[in-house]
Amino acid sequence: MKAIQLANACLFAAVAAFASFGAQAADSQPAEQYHYGQKLDVKRVLAIHEDSASPFDCGIVNARMDYLDSNGQPHSLAYRKFATDCNEGG
Repeated sequence: MKAIQLANACLFAAVAAFASFGAQAADSQPAEQYHYGQKLDVKRVLAIHEDSASPFDCGIVNARMDYLDSNGQPHSLAYRKFATDCNEGG
């Protein structure tokens, strides 16, 4: 369980470090479920979305990253992560 939480935290940190939130979103595109150790081809992050959580809840939530690969093709990736409130002292 701790390994999964650590992997989710690392994935979030990597995505946040390279994120450039664009106006483009792939809402109509079905999201692929992320699996631990999965190789990703992410050239540009378009958006990161997460399910709403209680303002006082620092827990695991569903999230989705919309991105472009190195060929410019759009993708959506579904994954689980700590709620943003966990990072903001919630």
